Amino acid sequence: MMSIKVYNTLTKQKEEFVPIHPGKANIYVCGVTPYNHPHVGNARPFVTWDVIRRFLEHEGYDVTHVQNFTDVDDKIINTANKEGVQWYDICNRYIDSYFEVMDKLNVRRAHVYPRVSEHINDIIATVQCLIDNGYGYVVDGDVFYSVEKFKYYGQLSGRNLEDMLAGARVDVDDRKRNPMDFALWKSAKPGEPAWESPWGPGRPGWHIECSTMSMKYLGETF
Repeated sequence: MMSIKVYNTLTKQKEEFVPIHPGKANIYVCGVTPYNHPHVGNARPFVTWDVIRRFLEHEGYDVTHVQNFTDVDDKIINTANKEGVQWYDICNRYIDSYFEVMDKLNVRRAHVYPRVSEHINDIIATVQCLIDNGYGYVVDGDVFYSVEKFKYYGQLSGRNLEDMLAGARVDVDDRKRNPMDFALWKSAKPGEPAWESPWGPGRPGWHIECSTMSMKYLGETF
């Protein structure tokens, strides 16, 4: 295998690619939210990661490629309510549309396509773990992530909390301990899909979904 250098977002420099397990490369790609037909902006990352995967396999790496579908989301719910159909009807329609477009672009299928709706119990377990370790807190059936509890928050982006807050579009909610705190679990509202949880019926916040599904299929470090 030839030496490969990749950009490390944490150190802000190119570094030699040294896999955790020799000869093995794991890829997790954040997939689409299926509320409409895919557009060219959707296609770009999937073409890119398909090329990266092909290159790694060409170099002899055993690649596991995981790509999710965020099939529980405000935009999906809004589209379903406007059309008077179920949220999963919208998801299935546009997931089919996604594959149709990707096939035309010759993008190979990932090995696993996890859906948020199929991993609710896993997501609940992750949220509970964050609560147990002091990173999450419960307010009226909602669960928020406390950004101040994680001392490395913002390190990947190279920004601190004050900088992020100054330029952010933040959901105003007086129940939050910090305006930058975000929802891990949202309590049930009329006209929305909901699942039972230790905090009452509700659904995941989109921040926690990929964290849970990536760990499930690729381990806590990949």
